Amino acid sequence: MPQDFQVHIYPSDCDSVGHVNHAHLLTLLERARWSALERHMSYEEYMRTSLWAVVRKVEASYSAQVFPGDDLTIRTGLLSVGNTSFIVRQVVQNKRGVVVCDASIVYVTVSTDGKPIPVPDQWRTLFSPWEESAPANPR
Repeated sequence: MPQDFQVHIYPSDCDSVGHVNHAHLLTLLERARWSALERHMSYEEYMRTSLWAVVRKVEASYSAQVFPGDDLTIRTGLLSVGNTSFIVRQVVQNKRGVVVCDASIVYVTVSTDGKPIPVPDQWRTLFSPWEESAPANPR
């Protein structure tokens, strides 16, 4: 089952227009991916592997604004795994169940010299598989 990450939006998360801008939302998505990853591997373990997953491509569709006081649920799951890359999908919903962002992040696994390498077997299960179900609404 995909991992859900809860976040509360504060005024300091917002831009001069009074809402969360696209760049900050990408930061929240990254925080949710790290949270999902850390359930299986600590940051220290990740760094000791000397293998990295680097972002190659981000596709994000924004469909609603996010304001101070909003509570968001970010669902994260593994969409697919190729030879040297994998795709993580994330869907952000507010407490009213409205999808505010749907994103897919393509990662490429690389060695210390920056060359693409096959996705390590243990990494194929770090993120839970994506399932087409709605995130649980926070209380």
